[in-house]
Amino acid sequence: MEQIAITLIYIHAFFGGIGLLTGLISIMSKKGRFYHRKSGKVFSITMLISASIAIPITIMPNHENLLLNLLSIFTIYLVISGNRVLVFKKQHTLGAIDILVTSIMGLVFIGMIAIGIYYKINNIPKGILFFFFGGFGILASIRDIKLYKTFKTNPTAYLSNHLAKMSGAFGAAVTAFLLAALNSSTLWVWLTPSILTFTFVTFWRRKIAKA
Repeated sequence: MEQIAITLIYIHAFFGGIGLLTGLISIMSKKGRFYHRKSGKVFSITMLISASIAIPITIMPNHENLLLNLLSIFTIYLVISGNRVLVFKKQHTLGAIDILVTSIMGLVFIGMIAIGIYYKINNIPKGILFFFFGGFGILASIRDIKLYKTFKTNPTAYLSNHLAKMSGAFGAAVTAFLLAALNSSTLWVWLTPSILTFTFVTFWRRKIAKA
């Protein structure tokens, strides 16, 4: 079992590394242009593979990590919904997959808040992280619902939503990389990428709103 886990970790790291590189290229490239779109597609595919592999790894013996497991699920949600926004832009219709993803992830985020409460009551460390990511996820789900309702009256809303989701997925990848590279799981290692991502998204949202 341990050998299987190690093999999966190497595969996970390989695709995660490609995801980090292409994600950085996509962020630095001019939005909507060739390099942004192509690197964004590679980023999405590799992050889905890497995060999907991380889920079974984090429930294997000697590798159990509930936070990383939920972070992987969160990353998958961000990538899928971030790309679905672009489809929604073209079709102007809400698909069953959109309702399904938002509903399932809404329940997952509520579950994260519940876990945070359990950790707090039992004085288990890092309970605040469940509140943080769960709360962020619930806000993201609410934004999804608002987008579905107001897209026709606010046609640029999809761009802000897409930017936030894909930036969030990149931030999650950076978090996972730092946890492994620094061999540390301190609160600041967990939160710093999210804080920087939030600052970046806020800047671009304001820029989009002024355009």
